[in-house]
Amino acid sequence: MNLSNRTGFGSVDTYTRLAPSVERDWIEQFVLEQRLLGVPGSRIGDSLVVVESHVSESGESALAAFGEPRAYAAEDAPEQPQQSPQRIDREWGIALVLGLFGMLLTTFSAQAAFAGESALAVTVGHLVLLAIASGALALLLFASHVPLRMIAQHPVRSWIGWMALLIVMVGALLLLPQQIGEVSVWIASAIGVVLLAAGFLLQMRAYLGGRVQDDPIVGPGEQPESASAGLVTVFVLPLATVVMIGFSWLLQQIPGMF
Repeated sequence: MNLSNRTGFGSVDTYTRLAPSVERDWIEQFVLEQRLLGVPGSRIGDSLVVVESHVSESGESALAAFGEPRAYAAEDAPEQPQQSPQRIDREWGIALVLGLFGMLLTTFSAQAAFAGESALAVTVGHLVLLAIASGALALLLFASHVPLRMIAQHPVRSWIGWMALLIVMVGALLLLPQQIGEVSVWIASAIGVVLLAAGFLLQMRAYLGGRVQDDPIVGPGEQPESASAGLVTVFVLPLATVVMIGFSWLLQQIPGMF
């Protein structure tokens, strides 16, 4: 399961250095399983050092000495991990919901404005897309271990699944154009911007309040370097909104170029 220099939990090099004598694939699977079990990074680092010490001194492979990495990871994990892989800060979750709705509403409003419409037509396709996006977000918020395990163990199938889901969402917009209502473009835009801003501010407050922290894998006695992955996440939805609006504008300009 060697995915270049990255996995779903950060750079592989940040923790393979703790066990240079251990097979890389064994380490990746062990770390992945412990992450999914909610084991803290410092505890994982301690376990890797123990494995490295035994392998380097005995000459045995990690597989021969400790068995299958996922089984050993479950055996080695504490009975009550300090954090749960299914637990997410409530304010962070609310912020994601607000940000997602704000992103979609702002983008749809911009598309209508670019097309010269004064009102945003709400269609059945919009509701289907919103329902699918909400379901995917709920899965990530309340059962994140399910998609993470799927992505890690079956990356190709997961990619195909996500592409299929994207096709269904786009198809819903194109194939279900039945209008069920309309709202002024400017009102819809204002609501979308407010939701997006509220989500951004809640995410930033959760991050600054220390409720969303990076958990790097470190060895005994090591201090984690300052990381900014959590802060970067705060800007994902606003930046995605800008990109989507820009792409929508570009598509609107293409017919006039020919």
